[in-house]
Amino acid sequence: MHMIKTQREQAPRDHERGRRADRRFPVALKLNYRMTSGECGKGEVCNISSGGLMFRSGSVLLVGKMIDVILAWPLLMDGDCPMQLRISGRVVRSDATGTAIAIGKYEFQTADRSESTPGPHALAAMSGRWHLS
Repeated sequence: MHMIKTQREQAPRDHERGRRADRRFPVALKLNYRMTSGECGKGEVCNISSGGLMFRSGSVLLVGKMIDVILAWPLLMDGDCPMQLRISGRVVRSDATGTAIAIGKYEFQTADRSESTPGPHALAAMSGRWHLS
């Protein structure tokens, strides 16, 4: 995988900004996630903003825990190269309706052409380059 120059780290959220200060965009993209405990799962994005991500997975995750997410991006780089969005953040809410995470950092990467949804190999590669805390 190759990293693309687009990378962002966010400062911690200020409570005065409010929970929904960032504009949310409804999307339906498949994702894979990995918790610090090693628990892995699959889900589907409900909406995304510059500060957070909401997804459904059928599991209730522990609030406050760090999570890494990889999702297949629907656009191709240069019209030919598949992309994926890699997100690291913290679970801020999780219940039967879905899981919300606050995004700590994210980056776009080139993806394996053979998969439409990032697989376990992509999650394993995440642990080597980003450290969950």
